[in-house]
Amino acid sequence: MVSTSGTDMDTLTADLLSRIERLEARLRTLEATQSPAPDASTPSASTGHLATEPSSRRDLFRYGAVALAAVAAGGVAASPVDAADGGAVVIGINNSSTNTTALFSSNGFGLYAVSTSANGYGLFGRAPVIGTYGDTVSTSAGGAGVQGGSYATTGQAPGVSGVATSPLAPAVYGRHSSGGNAVRAEIPSLADTNAIAMYALNYSSYAGGGPGDGGFAIYGLSAKGHGLVGATAAAGAAAVVGATNGVAGAYAAAFYGPVIVGGNFTVVGGAKSAAVPHPDGSHRRLYCVESPESWFEDFGEGALACGEATIALDPDFAAVVDTSKYHVFLTGQDGRCDLAVSEKTPSAFRVKAAASGDGTFAWRLVAKRKDIAAPRFESVEIPNEPTPPAVPDSVFQEAPTPLDLQQPLAGASQRQKRKA
Repeated sequence: MVSTSGTDMDTLTADLLSRIERLEARLRTLEATQSPAPDASTPSASTGHLATEPSSRRDLFRYGAVALAAVAAGGVAASPVDAADGGAVVIGINNSSTNTTALFSSNGFGLYAVSTSANGYGLFGRAPVIGTYGDTVSTSAGGAGVQGGSYATTGQAPGVSGVATSPLAPAVYGRHSSGGNAVRAEIPSLADTNAIAMYALNYSSYAGGGPGDGGFAIYGLSAKGHGLVGATAAAGAAAVVGATNGVAGAYAAAFYGPVIVGGNFTVVGGAKSAAVPHPDGSHRRLYCVESPESWFEDFGEGALACGEATIALDPDFAAVVDTSKYHVFLTGQDGRCDLAVSEKTPSAFRVKAAASGDGTFAWRLVAKRKDIAAPRFESVEIPNEPTPPAVPDSVFQEAPTPLDLQQPLAGASQRQKRKA
């Protein structure tokens, strides 16, 4: 933008006003010879082209002259240009130029818009591509491209609201070009309530082929990293919590694929089980065998030669258990029931029959896990079940049409009125 001094700006403004004066003289001549006197049918400020137009076309010319002078001078006019009290300021409603209408400020806001209406908007933008665009060129830590604030103490007025109608278009889109946070939700430390940094609701009524087919409230997809990560800095708190909200038959969590648990896995108020496919097409539940201590097991078969056999421990199994003390259970086959373990070492055990001869047997070896401490009947501290927010009734009702979709585009309606 070209910088212009105050003197040059005054000169440019005076020149433009001089041209407007000449146009006004011609306009007065035309009005005196061609235009009828105004009467009750003349559009008023409340029924005319705009909700509140200037009091005359000459005033409109003057507003345009001052605005043009300000833009040409690369700054803001010395005196602000106001619409009529309570009226709207419309910039470029019929502007077909490809140039950008820009508002610049070296200290403060480029554009500051406030609405005191309970259902109004401080700034509403709509366009085929970008309705409202904000940019900050400051290299300091502060500032924001677009900032919205809601200071109501009741109700659900959002600080920033986004609406989209295309199935492929996001209502709110954030993109970071240098690897930072594309979207960040934050509750400041001064908050003293059970606040929620990000709250998502899915109002879709699509039921799909079964439970869970109605879409997602939050979906995370990462091309290289994790799709969804939760972390906590408070002892006793959980990084990720799932709750059914008391809905019968619902699941607090479901995983479709391998699952890794890097730590203790504790089940409270239920059993660990496996759902095994059955030949009849169903899945049948099989429960885990529980123990007050952490034991690993191995199984195998052996053969007697002259009433004796030596069974070597699997090296991989021996590497993860305490082989200084373990248990071996024998089951004779071929009618033999006189078997006993005669010797145990960290690498093998010997089996001996009361009578010599050949035969086979099965064995089961149980040893304690070596890598962790697992005290017998260890006491467990159960964290309190979190209380999730109640499901709003609106989830089960038809969602209302957003306000900005109930009203036509402002510029289009005004142009239609002018043509009329």
